Amino acid sequence: MFDCKTLTGIVDYIENEVDNDSFLNHLEGGHWKSISSKEFVYMVRCLASSFEKAGVQQGTSVAIISDSSPFWLIVDYALQCLGAVSVPIFANISSSNLSFELEDAEIKYVYIASQEKFDQIESSLKDMKLVLIKDIKASGENIEQFLTFLGNDIKYTAPQINPDDLATIIYTSGSTGVPKGVELSHTNLITQILDTKERVDLSSDFKALSFLPLAHIFERMVMSYYLSSGLSIYFADDVKNVANLLKELKPDIMTVVPRLLDKIYTKMHENVSQARGIKWLIGSAAFYRANSKNPNSKNENAFDRLFAKLVYTKLQEALGGNLKYLITGGAPLSFPVYRFFHNIGLPLYQGYGLTETSPVISVNYPEENKIGTCGKPFSHVQIKLAEDGELLTKGPSVMRGYHKQALKTKDMIDEDGWLHTGDLAEIDEEGYVTLISRKKELFKTSTGKYVSAISMEQRITANKWVDYAVVIADNKPFVSALIFMDEILLESFASKNGLESLSFEELIRQRRIQAIVMNLIKNLNTKLNHWEKIQMFHIVTEKVSIESGVLTPSMKVSRAKVEELYKSEINNFYKGNL
Repeated sequence: MFDCKTLTGIVDYIENEVDNDSFLNHLEGGHWKSISSKEFVYMVRCLASSFEKAGVQQGTSVAIISDSSPFWLIVDYALQCLGAVSVPIFANISSSNLSFELEDAEIKYVYIASQEKFDQIESSLKDMKLVLIKDIKASGENIEQFLTFLGNDIKYTAPQINPDDLATIIYTSGSTGVPKGVELSHTNLITQILDTKERVDLSSDFKALSFLPLAHIFERMVMSYYLSSGLSIYFADDVKNVANLLKELKPDIMTVVPRLLDKIYTKMHENVSQARGIKWLIGSAAFYRANSKNPNSKNENAFDRLFAKLVYTKLQEALGGNLKYLITGGAPLSFPVYRFFHNIGLPLYQGYGLTETSPVISVNYPEENKIGTCGKPFSHVQIKLAEDGELLTKGPSVMRGYHKQALKTKDMIDEDGWLHTGDLAEIDEEGYVTLISRKKELFKTSTGKYVSAISMEQRITANKWVDYAVVIADNKPFVSALIFMDEILLESFASKNGLESLSFEELIRQRRIQAIVMNLIKNLNTKLNHWEKIQMFHIVTEKVSIESGVLTPSMKVSRAKVEELYKSEINNFYKGNL
């Protein structure tokens, strides 16, 4: 019976209730290395002891700068055992945001497993009391290698931890300015684990594949649930290797972001279009059915059974063929993609939440899954709609507040404790939540018509050639768009056409690339209302990156930064029209 009140209790629970020889798994030199549940607990306690000797105590903030791995979790839970505060930082964060977060959280202790980031901030690390490194070549008075520092002493002073004590500070991506540090307590996270256990029933013999960053609260909360369920967790070494690992491991559960599902959806459709003869005929019919059938209908006909046997099972095998749960969150999933995956028999469940809500507000699950919605709220979560349709939420998973930013906390959480999500939504008679748009991204043109930027951007990026898109419409006489092309596809295009010598900008200016985007916009416009039609667009000639500020560490586009960087291109759209 899981009855933990703090994250520290999860370590005790694993020690007493879990016995798994392949508890945490990571790749070394192309081979899987396993850490058993007993080894995990032992390493956590050893590390807690070593941290305490180094000066880490209850309330001390410690940064974690690393890609996801078993050692990320070992460091985090060692800190929780001391009542310390872990501050996860995205490994791909921009230099300016990294410096801000280290200073804002008053970091004097850091675990770092990224040579690139170490080199980037080496000068500021000299002032740290402890720099714990792994897989990094460095030396210094305050630098300790992970395995040496770990030691073998498991004794440490276990403090009295209140469930409402601060457990972690998670910095938001900073898409609209400097990052905000979200303060989450033990209660915030434990209630999420309890609610997840109520909705998703995991067996200890399940395998989970993880490739999302643990610095993101979505994967981190899910990971805590995995640990308390005793299943085997496999960490991908590279997101580009996920397709191979799916076939090798055949996982039972995986969490994904919509962008990956969009890519898979596009690739599957591209493959069937390239088939020939009877394969093309059957494949096209099966895809048409999957793209058009009402996903919330229970009716199944002979064609559905035939397509399942001949086509859909092969598509499922591309994702390992053994998935019981495929959970998506972090951004809205388009209805056509959700419908397709559900209709081909993949157990896909969409959820919704914010870092500020630890994160899940609502989620679909096997017993109650309405395609196109974000599911029903968790048991501990209250929701309601404001007069303007904004979704408000309340409950024990709502953050304590923004670190050192009382005014911004007041802007987010009202006097009655309701957190204002900034999302416009609907709640149907059964209690399912459907997102409409970000409040700030439902644009009103100067002609008085409303345009939903997110839904239009999803339609544009459904094309395999487009990686990201930003729609411009707010207080403008017509809609325009900035298009960011898929770097990998452009490189493939260059290789196939003997254009390797061309720069990225020169490739973008190729007539064939320009024509692809022109036809995409032309076809899209035929499906839009006249006030939504994209009348002008610009294909960005620079590569999209986090360092430029265009992408946040969680790989979302910063609209504010795009509008700042490409102000002249946007102004050119509307010359003589404003």
